Amino acid sequence: MGSPRDRPSELLNEEQYLELLSSFQRLTGVGVFSYRVATEETWWSRQAKRVHSIDPDQQLSFADLVAQYTDSDEEQVLRLFTEAASDTEPFTVDVALTGAGTTERSIQMHCEPRETAGGELWLYGTVQDITDVKRREQRIEVLRKTSQELRSVSSRKDVAEILADAAKNILGLVNTTVRLVDTDADLLRTVVATEECVERAGDRPDYSVDEETPAARTFRTGEPELHADHELTADDHNRGDLQSGLYVPIGEHGVLSAGDVVVDAFAEHDLEAAGLLGQLGAEAITRIGWVRRSRAV
Repeated sequence: MGSPRDRPSELLNEEQYLELLSSFQRLTGVGVFSYRVATEETWWSRQAKRVHSIDPDQQLSFADLVAQYTDSDEEQVLRLFTEAASDTEPFTVDVALTGAGTTERSIQMHCEPRETAGGELWLYGTVQDITDVKRREQRIEVLRKTSQELRSVSSRKDVAEILADAAKNILGLVNTTVRLVDTDADLLRTVVATEECVERAGDRPDYSVDEETPAARTFRTGEPELHADHELTADDHNRGDLQSGLYVPIGEHGVLSAGDVVVDAFAEHDLEAAGLLGQLGAEAITRIGWVRRSRAV
């Protein structure tokens, strides 16, 4: 065991201790904050600001920072913070952080009240980006909820509606369009487009299977596509306010696409999650086809 003097306060000077704290935050991705209740002074570490995509040199009050959460989460955190300061009860809460785009990031905040030897109350806490954890949970929810719903459907339109709903409400891909192939006309017909997608991009068109659009190409090749900037998407179609997009096949039956109002909004994990939905939809449509053919025999 170490000797009683093996404590950071005795082994390290203040500069070294702060460097150790900074290194710990970089390695773990966890930011820290403190709040002096009597004076309402707030301090955020540079990592805590990075977690919130804020300039590390910017000075912010607690209210300023949580204003970047969704309205309901901002209200909840401020309530919990007030209760922690008055009832000295710790709390842990997961919140959604919104940026310029429509794809949310998730942050976990933990806060604990502490009273000094002189009786002064402080609130100490940590913040951590848990977006990846939430996305893994979303995929599990997609498998569970969507698979169950798709078991009972009897039409391709029902499948499209379930896929669009899951993309929007589980994966957070609010600007989603589902197109299914009309083999008689060689068209990818728009079956469902979310209300948000229509508001931002207008009524979504049908695409010829043979044309050079991301959706048609994804259908032909069976390969998903990410478009970081639609300014560079080589076709003449208008996508309104949508600046970036992703496209995944629904097997041999169609394509699911989603967009966002900022460039480079999506990453590979978004493509994988949407691709999972496409696979589930393809299996359901294939099953519907089998059932109809067996009844016709």
